[in-house]
Amino acid sequence: MTASAIPFWNLGRNKPTNVRDLTYTYDGLTAFTPFWAMAAIFSIAGDTHGLIGYKGFAYMALSWAVILLSLLLFLYPRRTGILLALVAVSLALYAIRLPVASNNKTITTVMNGAILLSAAVLYVKAGRGGSIDRVALYNQIRVVARALLAVMYFYGIFHKINTDFLDPTVSCAVGLYAPLARPFGLADNLFGQYLAIYATFVIEAIAIVSLYWKRYFAVGFILALIFHYIIPISAYSWYMDFSSLVFALYVLSIPTPASQMLYGISLGVANALRENFGRIGTLVPAVALVLAAAAVVMLLALAFPERSFDMAVHSVWILTWAVVGGAAMVVLTYVALENLPCENVSAPRPPAWVYVVPGLFFVSCLSPYVGLKTESSINMFSNLHTEAGQTNHLLFSKPPYLFNYQNDVVKVVDSSEPRWVQQSQAGNYHILHDLKRQLRWNPQAWVTYVKDGVTVTRATAATLAEEMPNILERKLLLFKLVDFSRPKVCTH
Repeated sequence: MTASAIPFWNLGRNKPTNVRDLTYTYDGLTAFTPFWAMAAIFSIAGDTHGLIGYKGFAYMALSWAVILLSLLLFLYPRRTGILLALVAVSLALYAIRLPVASNNKTITTVMNGAILLSAAVLYVKAGRGGSIDRVALYNQIRVVARALLAVMYFYGIFHKINTDFLDPTVSCAVGLYAPLARPFGLADNLFGQYLAIYATFVIEAIAIVSLYWKRYFAVGFILALIFHYIIPISAYSWYMDFSSLVFALYVLSIPTPASQMLYGISLGVANALRENFGRIGTLVPAVALVLAAAAVVMLLALAFPERSFDMAVHSVWILTWAVVGGAAMVVLTYVALENLPCENVSAPRPPAWVYVVPGLFFVSCLSPYVGLKTESSINMFSNLHTEAGQTNHLLFSKPPYLFNYQNDVVKVVDSSEPRWVQQSQAGNYHILHDLKRQLRWNPQAWVTYVKDGVTVTRATAATLAEEMPNILERKLLLFKLVDFSRPKVCTH
């Protein structure tokens, strides 16, 4: 009897399907795929405008395709084709989104690229008529996942070594701490604020070490799970996609004995649901949870009608994460503790090219210091400032620019685009590259700005035609608004 014998729908049948009689073998990729599907759904869930077609038909179609393929991956976690389809569609959606500011979407794209590349290499290696070796695929991409986590935590520390992150009056760490501490009356507690700041460095440093100290991986793993579970609940930003991404990467990174235990637990839960509902049963708890969360938020909306629609959507998914993320954290913590200290299981040496993907990603995250992009460089909520040849980073007196983009800082005086004027009136400056890029998208728009004391009046895409960024610059370079006030207030 094989897994194909499980009916898709079993509700109302007289005799439940005895799926416990089915024969399964451990598959690390199968333990990972539900978490990757969960991360994909959380990455789309908050983009309501994209889902209803506001950003174009292609964007909407790809967004819904990501959701559909994620649900299918929950139902058929062993289907390599579904995983690769999800990866390919997610990459296509990212390409349409470019330029992308989101760090977690960039990390996801790097991981998806590694999965697709590894699968392609293994497919070619298998030859005509062959199939992709799932064990080899798992062993290769888990190297990338572990390296991406290490890069993320490294820059999570490095970018924050600046005067403003260490200042509790403006630190982004305090921005996350305050909503969590406020119910206890500790939001303004100076000790708690400094604890939040320095705990960030400690937790991320321990996480890096534990990623490669397999025997005691559980120490950093559990700390990271707690940290990444809590931050979305702060409601400071849409963190569910980031935290679910980290959970998924960790599932790929944990030692084999821990992965085997997770696989066994997941299989037991899935089989119990399949016996009563059929294969569709694996989705029943999630659907019920989202509906319950939506009902709770709708009731609260009656009491607080001034809340926006976006806030309501955010609240639904925070409640969903509180349960789903909490359950995942508990299970993964149990698995980690049961494998502490962890038995060392040797893995086959991966091909050298596997390290190229995270290596390139590591280099790209140096972008703020060399004068390139200041978005999507793992510098989220870091208080980092590197524009106009100045920086608040403690290791640089002046950023070592190799490119000139960040030197072109301008002050908008007037514009046909009200948001630019509003941003300027709020004290922000713009990187000229970003204004040019947006003018190209809207040829009718104009902007008057001051650069190096010289006023440029009613500049348009036509008047700046010879200076317009090329396609690579438009798609890959994105800059934050420039705030010269000190201390630098946390933005994103």
